[in-house]
Amino acid sequence: MTTPTTGPADLRLVFQGRPLIVRPGQTAVVGRDLGCDLTVADSRASRQHAQVHFDGRVWLLVDRGSSNGTYLDGRRLAPHTPTPIGPGASIRLGAQDGPEVTVDRAAGPAPSASGSNRLPPPAAQPGSHQTGPQHPTPRHGAPASAARPVPQQPAAARPAPAAQPTAQPQRAAEPQPSYATTNPAPAQQPAQARSSRLSQPLPQRKAGSLLPDNPASHTGVVFDRWTLPSGPIATRGSSGTSGRATVTGAVPQVLAVPQEARGRSSQAGFTIGRGLENQIVVDDLLASRQHVRLVPRPQGGFEVHDLGSRNGTYVNGQRVQHAGLSEGELLAVGHSRFTVRHGQLVASVDEGDVNFVANHLSFTLDSGKKLLDDISFALEGSSLLAVVGPSGAGKSTLLKALTGAQQATEGEVYYDGRDLYDNYQDLRHRIGVVPQDDVVHRQLTVTQALRFAAELRFPDDLDKHLREQRVDEVMHELDLTAHADTRVDKLSGGQRKRTSVALELLTRPSLLFLDEPTSGLDPGLDKQVMHTLRELADGGRTVVVITHSVANLNVCDKVLLLAPGGKVAYFGPPSEMLGFFGAADHADIFTSVARDPEGSKGRFRSSPLMQEQVEAPLRAPRPFRPGPPEKPPRQQSIPSQLSTLARRHLRVILADRGYAAFMLLLPMVLAVLTMVVPGKNGLGMPIPPQLRTTEAMQLLVVLIVGAIFMGTAASVRELVGERAIFLREKAVGLSPQAYLWGKLTIFGLLTLVQSIIMVLLVMLAKPGPADALLFGSPTAEIVITCWFTAFAAVALGLLMSSFVKTSEQVMPLLVVSVMAQLVFCGGLFPVNGRPVLEQLSWLTPARWGYAGTAATSDLPKIWPKADDPLWQHEVTYLLLALAMLAVLAMAYSAVTMWRITRKADA
Repeated sequence: MTTPTTGPADLRLVFQGRPLIVRPGQTAVVGRDLGCDLTVADSRASRQHAQVHFDGRVWLLVDRGSSNGTYLDGRRLAPHTPTPIGPGASIRLGAQDGPEVTVDRAAGPAPSASGSNRLPPPAAQPGSHQTGPQHPTPRHGAPASAARPVPQQPAAARPAPAAQPTAQPQRAAEPQPSYATTNPAPAQQPAQARSSRLSQPLPQRKAGSLLPDNPASHTGVVFDRWTLPSGPIATRGSSGTSGRATVTGAVPQVLAVPQEARGRSSQAGFTIGRGLENQIVVDDLLASRQHVRLVPRPQGGFEVHDLGSRNGTYVNGQRVQHAGLSEGELLAVGHSRFTVRHGQLVASVDEGDVNFVANHLSFTLDSGKKLLDDISFALEGSSLLAVVGPSGAGKSTLLKALTGAQQATEGEVYYDGRDLYDNYQDLRHRIGVVPQDDVVHRQLTVTQALRFAAELRFPDDLDKHLREQRVDEVMHELDLTAHADTRVDKLSGGQRKRTSVALELLTRPSLLFLDEPTSGLDPGLDKQVMHTLRELADGGRTVVVITHSVANLNVCDKVLLLAPGGKVAYFGPPSEMLGFFGAADHADIFTSVARDPEGSKGRFRSSPLMQEQVEAPLRAPRPFRPGPPEKPPRQQSIPSQLSTLARRHLRVILADRGYAAFMLLLPMVLAVLTMVVPGKNGLGMPIPPQLRTTEAMQLLVVLIVGAIFMGTAASVRELVGERAIFLREKAVGLSPQAYLWGKLTIFGLLTLVQSIIMVLLVMLAKPGPADALLFGSPTAEIVITCWFTAFAAVALGLLMSSFVKTSEQVMPLLVVSVMAQLVFCGGLFPVNGRPVLEQLSWLTPARWGYAGTAATSDLPKIWPKADDPLWQHEVTYLLLALAMLAVLAMAYSAVTMWRITRKADA
């Protein structure tokens, strides 16, 4: 063991030739996260692995509860136990042969070479509240209170750690127009300038809030970043585009108002959007080409005019068409945020590394039963949280409350300091949710599934190559490129889950929630999925995973253990959970908390871990009553969504060769079945009375019931089979109208082709009617009537599919439906003149389909005993039959629309 140093000299930590100078009074954090003072890019290192600080006598090394341990000169350190170090020491992270950090004495000032890691001197940190070595100083010059709260301040107030300046790619700034920025910064700023955090309002504290009080608060707007040397906004100075600014980066950037935009009319001002024709360009696929116009107001601030954007313009979290933007208020355009500060327009980009806070969440049913019981926790940006617990612990309810899908009855959820419930319309774009069921069509390839999803989620004015480029980026990020042309049903369970995750990553969400992503996977795939989530968190997202698997909790930053009744039994590092409960394995913990939920809750609340990890507020939470559910804004117009959904549905049908072959062979089989009807006259008019038989009536029964079967069989599984996909797409802006119309469009074309095939094959073997009533060809009239009948049956099948809960339940309904149509058609026995039976028959497509074909065939003359008045050979009755089939299809569709848009299906 090396001899610890006793002098106040600076300490020099070196990893792979990169030095970090640490001075007395400072704390250096070493780990894999980019926000650490010394970043160690190695999977064996934890995100925040260890820290070094001077306690007034010696330099100390402390393992911060790392997953794989910290080794000092070959000896593993106990977690959270300070150990003296000195020059010559060797620190290994994660293993005895893990990445090495060497220790040396730095007697003089630190080198200022660009790219080296360097903590600012204590003098550059005004307002520091550090009270001891256990509270590390902030990295990159943030105020100490921003990196670790004082004992009286809740941990939730800590902002996300900023990335290393050298880790942030910078755009090459071209010549700046005179008005583009008012605060151009040099390429490198002095440490003291970097240490001063932006003067910014904090959200108003609600009763029981984990957020700190701030008398200056009045907006709920938080730019939770401190200044980095990334420079001002980049501008484009190419020909014809001068005077245009591009908003990039998470650092707030001040934009001056163009002088030519200071008019008073609604036609003046300047525009913000994705296209280069805008005065302010946002590099964001969620933004429309011309998204919003801002017009300066004489009294200050701006008038905001939405320009028909697909994803919407939001002022203070609410979607607006026209609104005012005053001092301190927030304007959101995609991932970009704009606010007015001291008469200037300040812009920044939400790049994903945001804080997430749950504040006293409770959910109580009308019966008084509590599903969530006072849940509070705070997550730093780029964190991975696992929510575990026995069955009935409220994990799924918590997921809905955290995502805003079902608001808690008490408490708040804060996204980067903004109330998620109050700003849900805006913030929902930053949240990705991967449900337990796969949300991709298994018949499509990975590329096809992602491209169709991109069409639905991005504005319809986005160029195709930009959408496809984003799809390629996501596939590369999740290692799906090699499987781009593989059908989803041919992928392994882990690859299918990554494909579902890829759908959510298309829009670059800051928060990603996953419900049981490893359910049903073997231990190897379980590990792959959890390590994928670890990589996603390290890539700048906050990830929350609901899971029953405890085998790979070590890759998570925090674990939230829920006891039955939604009570918090533990929140903290996964490495400390077994020790906290004194258990040998996680199964014993689950058994313990399930046996005594209230005791488990009390034990955690009274533990030091509660104070360290949660810092529960002293005041009780205020009740919260959820307002009416907000309609998700659409990314595209209904015609655009309809086109995408119809093309996707057609692709799904054609990709499933077995299903496509069945749909093509079905009308042929039904046509063959008509051959068993005895007789050779078909639907033709027999001349001798002795040749008159019931052949025509029986033939029409087979045709109409066959059309009913074709339509119902095609659609009866459709909605229940895609329910998980539909609900997720509906949550991100899919129009239920476009979804249903897309189904009806493709099934309408399919049943038209089937009707043509069936009727033509029958007419080849059996004589057809002699005279037409309306369309010039009796065969065409039979085809049209069969098509209308099959289409009405499609609508009926979709209606039945909207009511059932599982695909297994549709078969009994299909059988009952076809049998009922056979009874009510009127071809087996008369229904005319029979009370109740006749009225019920009016509600079935078979009754009107049979009437339409009977009118064209002049059935009463073929068989005089057929005396139903709806069968008369007149145009009126044919039109009545077709009209009633259309009315029934619309009625069935209207009920289906109500079913898929109702709150219970949201």
